[in-house]
Formats: sequence, C-alpha cells, structure tokens
Amino acid sequence: MILTIFRPKRTKNGKTHISRSYRGRYRIEKGGNIEDVPLNTTDKRVAQQRLEQIVKEKQMESVGLLAPQTQRAAGQIPLETHLQDLASDLEAVGRDSQYVFDLKSRVTRVLDECGWKYFKDVSSDSFVKWRAKQALAPKTINEYLASVRTLFNWMKKHERIERNPLLPVQKVESNGKQTRPRRAYTHEEIIRLLGVAGPRKVVYLTAVHTGLRHKELKQLEVDDLHLDAKQPFVNVRASTTKNHQMALIALHPDVVMELQKLPLVPGRKVFATVPKIDTVKRDLERAGIPRIDAKGRRVDFHALRHTLGTNLALAGTAPRVAMEAMRHSDIRLTTKTYTDTGLLPVSDAVTRLPSFLSSPAGDEQNDSQGDSQNSQIDSQKMVRQGQCLSVPVKELKAGADFQSVEHQEDSQLVSALVTTCPDNGKWSGRQDSNLRPPGPKPGALPS
Repeated sequence: MILTIFRPKRTKNGKTHISRSYRGRYRIEKGGNIEDVPLNTTDKRVAQQRLEQIVKEKQMESVGLLAPQTQRAAGQIPLETHLQDLASDLEAVGRDSQYVFDLKSRVTRVLDECGWKYFKDVSSDSFVKWRAKQALAPKTINEYLASVRTLFNWMKKHERIERNPLLPVQKVESNGKQTRPRRAYTHEEIIRLLGVAGPRKVVYLTAVHTGLRHKELKQLEVDDLHLDAKQPFVNVRASTTKNHQMALIALHPDVVMELQKLPLVPGRKVFATVPKIDTVKRDLERAGIPRIDAKGRRVDFHALRHTLGTNLALAGTAPRVAMEAMRHSDIRLTTKTYTDTGLLPVSDAVTRLPSFLSSPAGDEQNDSQGDSQNSQIDSQKMVRQGQCLSVPVKELKAGADFQSVEHQEDSQLVSALVTTCPDNGKWSGRQDSNLRPPGPKPGALPS
C-alpha cells in the first residue's frame, strides 16, 4: 500500500515555489492505480488524518461496507432538488413540456404525502400504505408509481443511488376496473354526428379516419397535408405526436374531399378550432347519441380513435397492420383496449360453425348428388372451353367420305374422325384407342 502526503512544488523563473496546502497519494492494492487527492489543509497532521480517512472509506467501499462517496453526497440532497435536476435533464433532451409538468406534479404529491424529504426516508412499504388510502382509478395510481420510479431510475443511472427502492412494488390490476370506460361509435351514430356537426364535420371525419388525437389535430398545419399525391397522406410531425415519432398517415377519399373545401393557407393551422368537451357533449345531444350507455361506457372525442380501431377489426385488417395504423407500440393495446368487442360479429361467426347433429346418411346422399351435379357442370364447362376429354366419334369407311368431309366448314366443336377396317375392325372400350385402325393380331406377326 502507498500512503504519502506532500506539498506540490513548481519552478517559475528559475525559482522553486512550494504550495502551502498538502496533497495525498495512495494505492490500496498492489498493481492498482495511484490516486492523487487534494487534502485542503496546511497542517501536516490534519493532512495525514484526512488521507487515512479517505483510504479507509475506499477500502470499505471496495468490500461493500460503505456506499460510494457520490451516493453519500446525494443522500444529503433533498429529493426535490433531484426532481428539479431530472426535469432539467428531460427538457434538455427534448421531452414534451406537458410530460415534464405531469411527472413533476405526480412526484411532488407523493413526496409530500409520504413524507419523503431525503432518499433515506423512501421505502416501498410507505408507498404501498399511501396507495391504499387513495380513491384514484387504478390507471392513475399506476401513473403515479411510474412517475416516482422514473425519478429513482434516473438517480440510479447517474450513480446517485445504488438501487430503486420501488422496484418490488407491483402495478395495480386495471383491466375491467376503468372508471371511465369508452366504447366505439356505431356506423349510424357517426352519420348522425356528422349531420349535426356543421363546421366541425371535417374535424370529426378526420379523427375517425386517421385516429389523430385532439392535441395532434390542433397542431396540424397545412404544410403537413399532401392532398395532391397519388395516395394523399398527412405527415404528422414528431414534435406533435404522443410517442414523439413522425408518422405518415394515408387519408381516406372522404377526408380529402372535405379538406379541399377548407381555406388552406400554407403556414397556418388546418383547423381553426378543434371541439372541446362541452362542444362535443352538445353535438352528441343534438345527434341523439347517449353519452353513457347502459353498461356505463361513454363516448367522447377520443372515442373516435376507438372507432377507428374497431372499424379496422371489422374490415378484417391484419392485427399487425392495424397496430401500425393506430401507431401503437403494443399490439395488445390495439386488439383489446381500442377494439370494441361489442361491435364485432361474434354471433355471425358462431352460426357459420359446422353442425354436428345432421344425419350422416343424408349428408352422404346429398354429397353424392352434389358431386354428380358438379361433375356434369365441370364437364360442360370443359367442352365449352375446348378441353373435352371425351368427344363423339364419327366412322368413315370410304374415300368419298373423306372428300365430303374436306368441304365441310369447321365448327366450334368438330367430332373426331376415325377410320375402321370393315372386315376385322373392332371397337375398343377406350375412345382414344378408336382414333386409329386396330393392328394385326399378335399371332399374325412373323416370328
């Protein structure tokens, strides 16, 4: 082990200058690097004690008896300060301002109500107790957990803590427990809604055919539209989407027709206004659409996106294609959350299943009759197409008959011409063998 203190020296203008403050050098293990640390004291005995303390802490850190210095220093900083550092980092990397605001609000509430001032105060048990007292929806509770985990994951990534204390906490089961479950609009409801929407018709129509969210529609600009392309589409900028990824969405002909009626000015927003909650409620009332059905499911503006997902399923769209159309990262979100199973033709699918109670004998008789009819129909089709396997045979016995045939006009279907020997000719059981005269018997061949 190397353990020594010294005062740095330097030469300037031929003179040697010695620093008043001490520094230390140490190496704990043989073959390791020699570390140089400032001791920030002019007293030799104090410098020696400080260096020994540093080496002692390093030895304890190496065997896991003491947390690293960076973590010990972070433990003395209030969690609110760490949260502010996280928010600044998220803004620096370009995260959405609304996302940062929501995250700070949720984390701040948990810190206050759980009594977490420093990291040493945090425990999974205290969070579980706080969660048990809340009357929030399961989805909202999970969002609070995700936000606080984000803070601790960020602190771990930057070596401010050793581990995330909320890692063992499980999410709350939210399936079937939504406080505001949505349903999709039916085809007739969309028609009625568009009929009373007036100037908002084009907004509703665009939403139900593209799945664009309320905020995405508000930020849509005229320059994002490409209506003159061979396949018209809209370029949704990454800065406006929820997942911060650019998306190219094909436009339905109905949407293109309605958009072309708008006064589209380059550099401006496509829609002057996007209907808010109260406006949507009034439109639903005028259209005679119940906002909440008998099952407690509601329709609103975001339900138009659910309608797109359901219509893709009704159209027989492959799930992977529907997932891309909906811009989802998880196919379960497309097939479960955004597909209204109440509108799927499940009854029709059941009625098309085969029957297991019909008579086998009757089925066999019907099948044989059906096969006979089908074979007759197939034969007629083949004859009409010139693909007949069996054709009428006409017998010619004299040369005059050949001359008469030469003058006959061709017809669409000409009978096959064969010749026979009147003395020893015999018909074969196969018609293809009747196309040539029979040869001599085997016994008549020379030996």
